[in-house]
This record gives sequence, structure tokens and C-alpha cells, in this order.
Amino acid sequence: MKIMLDRLRAQPVSRILLLVTVVVAVLPISVLGYYIYHSAWQNSWREIREKHQLRAENLAVPLSTYVNDQRSMLAMTAHMVTLMKHRAEVGSPRLLEQGIITMQRFKSLIQLDMKGHVIAYAEGSHIHNLENTPGLEKFANEQCYLRTRDSGEWSLSGVKRNPLTGEPTIFMGQPVLDVQGKMIGVLLGELQIDYIEAIRARVRFGKKGHSAIVDQTGHVIAHPNPQWMKEIRDLSSWPIVKDMMAGKTGVTKFYSPFIKADMVAGYASVPGIGWGIMVPQPESEVAAQVNELMRSHLIWASIGLLLAITLAGLLARWITRPLDRLASAGRQLIQDGSVGNLPEIRSNSPKEIRELNTVLRSLIAGLQRSREEVRELNSSLQERVDEATHQLRQSNEKLELLARRDSLTELANRRYFENSLSQALSRRSGDIDQVCVMLVDIDHFKQINDAYGHAAGDTVLSHIARVLERGMRSGDLVARYGGDEFVAYMRCSNEVGMQRAREIRESIDSYAIPYNGKNIHITVSIGLYCQVLTPGGLDVNKLLANADDAMYRAKKQGRNRVVDITH
Repeated sequence: MKIMLDRLRAQPVSRILLLVTVVVAVLPISVLGYYIYHSAWQNSWREIREKHQLRAENLAVPLSTYVNDQRSMLAMTAHMVTLMKHRAEVGSPRLLEQGIITMQRFKSLIQLDMKGHVIAYAEGSHIHNLENTPGLEKFANEQCYLRTRDSGEWSLSGVKRNPLTGEPTIFMGQPVLDVQGKMIGVLLGELQIDYIEAIRARVRFGKKGHSAIVDQTGHVIAHPNPQWMKEIRDLSSWPIVKDMMAGKTGVTKFYSPFIKADMVAGYASVPGIGWGIMVPQPESEVAAQVNELMRSHLIWASIGLLLAITLAGLLARWITRPLDRLASAGRQLIQDGSVGNLPEIRSNSPKEIRELNTVLRSLIAGLQRSREEVRELNSSLQERVDEATHQLRQSNEKLELLARRDSLTELANRRYFENSLSQALSRRSGDIDQVCVMLVDIDHFKQINDAYGHAAGDTVLSHIARVLERGMRSGDLVARYGGDEFVAYMRCSNEVGMQRAREIRESIDSYAIPYNGKNIHITVSIGLYCQVLTPGGLDVNKLLANADDAMYRAKKQGRNRVVDITH
């Protein structure tokens, strides 16, 4: 026994902990538990996919068949209406009665003309007298009727309330054509939701497993909760319903307010009509199967865990006792200003702790030597900080300059221009001091980019910028306003501002810009607005808006011109 303990003490701590953990805890608990648990859930999910999803997909088949059959029957009835009307053999009411009897899945049939007037209305085996049936005019606003009338194609509504009875229902619309193929009306069929509920009710499994059917907008068509069917509960916010509305099929988890539990469900969409079918089962019922498999494993896991805790406690005491001595001595060193050293660790402690003690003693000695060097370094630190601060200020000045300039034209940017104009308008240099704002827009600039490329457009913008710079005087400011627009403000009278704007336009119009062996001729439209400065200053936004209005007038008047709207 003593030999085994000596060999164990000679091993590194990491190897000892790894050996104990693998033998006592990892192998019997983690590996086996992980395998059993995940295998159980994998088998459960496989069963869910095989059963729940398959049930949902199988349930979609009779629903799709039911809707398609009813559509065919409704189309046949609409065709018979056309033939009977052409031959004048029987009226529409009698034909609808025959259709109701023939098509057991229709609760009622309503024939409307193109203006929304009800021509015939049959319910069950009874033909209603139109004059004695109030509310028939409501069918003129039925969305299914309107879609069929406007598109000329059959349509299917979502679940909604019957305009006459207020009961949940689903309408199917079919166009009625004359013998020449011209649409003369719409035949509405009211589907039997009870039949859809009967199809749904066939799917039962587990204690609380069920199925549910929603329409293309996520509203309940058939559900084991009759109240939800009666109120046409909206489930469109549920993630599983969103997936069904998107046409997806699969297996997922969700919380059911009806069962008040987390559910696992297979789901599918009904092809062609957008309905969704989900087959959920409480996750607790699935978990119960997994828990049954895990029960015996937990017994053995508990025994292994108890053994691991016992061994880990003994091992921790063996390791932490010398570590506590090192920590206590370290705290005392901190209180004494790192004067002194750590104690020697006993020879029966783990190898790593003995090596750690040796390394820490060397580090403390080195730290004491480094302290003097740090004091010397601190004396030169302030000089380096001052130098770095100076460089930072220079960088900030460069960034401030870049923030005021447009990188392409090297003119002032829009933000700097508006700030400068606002400051200029708040000052007066004389009783008749006047300011003019000029907005310049390049005519057909997009065509230049399309014809010559964006590099040519950049050349044009730079050329315009240079022409505008030459046209400015002391105290003026020109800037790139955005895209192919430039703006300038000038301290001058209205007459002088108009003259300078004309000179700029003529200078641009008279010069062709060379680019890649070609000459690009451009023109500009200029809007001008001038106003006398007042003691209270002027509104920058109003000045710019007036100049922009003048520029757009120049555009509308044919471009390549100057328009002044100063009053």
C-alpha cells in the first residue's frame, strides 16, 4: 500500500485527477448516461418523425382531395348553369337545389351576377325566396366572390363567418361563363366544416395527442377545442403555424395554450390550398418513455457519483492543504511589501505543487529585482506620454480638416457649408448687406456615368468644382452639396449674384472636358436666391429651400439656364 501511495505522489496532479475522474465518474456516469439518454431521445424523435409527421402528411391527402373534388363539382354546376341558361330549360334556383343534393359536402350555394346581386340561394335542400331572405346583399362584399369576379379564376377563402348566419365557414368561388366564354357571374359554394372536423377527429394517439387544421392565414378550421373553432382562433403567431403557412413539412416543439404544455409535433401543409395540419403530442408523454429508460441508470450513476465525491474529497484535501499554505504566505508577502519569501513545501505533497513552490520563490526574487527597474522606467514615462499627446493632437487636427472637405472635389462638404452659412447669416457687415445662395445641378449627369463610366463622372465633378472656385470672391464659400449638386453663398447684391451665376453657367457650357480621347460637353442648371440680412438673422433652411426651388424651375424650363426667384 505504501509503495502505491509513493507512486501516486510521484505523479503530476493532472494525471492523478484525470485517472480518478475517468475511472470513477466519466466512464460509468457521463459516457453511459450520455449514450443512453441521447439514444432514448433519438429513438423518440425517430418515432415522432415516422408517426406524427407521417400522420400529418397522410391527413393532407384527403383534405386536398376533398377540396379538389368540391372544386370540380362546383365547376360542373357552374357549367350546367351556363348550359341550362342557354337552352332555357331550368332556372338557376332549381339547378342549385340539384347541386346541393348532388354535392353533399356543400352547405349552401349562392349565384351572383357581376354586380354582386344574388340570383339564386340554396341551402341544404331548400331554395330561399330572395325577397324574403334579408342580408343577401352582404355577399356582394365577400372577398372570395370579389377575387373570383376580378381574376376570372376559382378561389378559396380562409375560414370566416357566414354573412347571414355568423357561423364559421369556408367559401369556394367559381366563375360562371356564357357559351361564348364571357364571365357573367360567380357561383359561391359554402364548404361543410363538419366534414373537415370529422377527417381531423380520426387522428388520435396517446393521452393528449391530437391534430389540428388551420387555413392559409393561420386561423383554426378544425380543432379538438370546439370553442377555438367557434371563435375562429388566430394561431398565425405560433412558429409551427408560420412554418405550415410557408409550405414547410417537418417536426418541431412548441408550447400549446390549449393543453398548457410543451408539445412535440409533426406538421405538413396541404398542397395547392395553403392549409396547415399539425399532429402534436405533449412532450411530457415522450419524456416519460425516456425517463423510464433512465431510471435504472440513475441508480448506478448515484452510486458512482457517491464514490467519486468521496475520492474527490480526499484528493482535494491532499492537493489544497499545501496550496493553502502557499496562499497564506503569499498574502503575508503582500502585506509586508514583498519582503521575504515562501515557505518550503513538504516532500509528501504532489509533484506539481512542489515545483510550483520553487517557481514562485524564483518569481518573487525576480519581482524584487524588477521593482527597482520599474522605478527607473517611471521617470521617463511622462516624457513619452507628452510626446504621444502631441501626436494625438496633430492627428485630430488632420481628422477635423478631413471632416470639413469632400474627398473627391476637395471642396467643403455639406455639413461644413451649412454650419458656415448659419454663422454668416447671424452677422451683419452693413445696413444693406445682402447674401445670395446659388444651387448648381449638373444636367443629365446619370447619362454621363452610363455613357463614359463613373470615372468620367468623377472628372466632370472635379472640373465643375474648379470652375466654381474660380467664380468665388473673398468671403464666399462653395461646397459639394451631394451627388451632382454644388452650392455656394456669396456676399453680393442680387444683380451681381445673377451676373456671376451666368458667367459660371457660360464658362461650363463653353468648355468640353477631355476624357480618354473624347470631349464631354456638359451644362448646368442654376437656382439663385438672394436676401438682405436682417438684425435677427435669416433662416438657413429657408434660403436653401428657395435656392433648391429656383434650381428645379431651371430644370423644368429646359435646363442649362439660371433662374432667380428673388422678389
